[in-house]
Amino acid sequence: MGDRLRAWGPAAGWAIVLFVLSALPHLGRAPSFPFSDKVAHMILYAVLGATLAWGWSRSPRPVPHLMVLLAGVLYGLSDEWHQMYVPGRVPDLADWLADVVGLLVGYRATLQVVERVHGNVEAEEAT
Repeated sequence: MGDRLRAWGPAAGWAIVLFVLSALPHLGRAPSFPFSDKVAHMILYAVLGATLAWGWSRSPRPVPHLMVLLAGVLYGLSDEWHQMYVPGRVPDLADWLADVVGLLVGYRATLQVVERVHGNVEAEEAT
C-alpha cells in the first residue's frame, strides 16, 4: 500500500486541490489577458499530468499510458460537470479542452524528464 501511495498520492492530492478550486463560487479577478482562463486551465492540468506521469513511473504495477491519461481526461470532464452545481461557475467545453491539452503536455514533459534521469542512472550504474 505504501508504494501505491507514494506513486499515486501526488496525483490524488492535486485532484483534491482542483476540486477545491472548482468548488469556489467566485474566484478573485486575477490580471487578465486574452485567453487567460484557458492558460490557467492548461497550467493547472499540466500539474495533474505531471503527477499522473510520476505515478505511472513509480507504480508498483504496470499501468497502460492510455488508462492513466483517460483517468485525467475524465477527471477534467467531471470537474466541468461539478461546476454546474457551484454558484457563479459554469461548465465550458473550451475549458475542458484546455484541461486536456495541459494534461497531455504535463504528462509528456514529465515522462521525458523521468526517462532522461532514469537513463542517466542506468548509465552511471553501468560504469
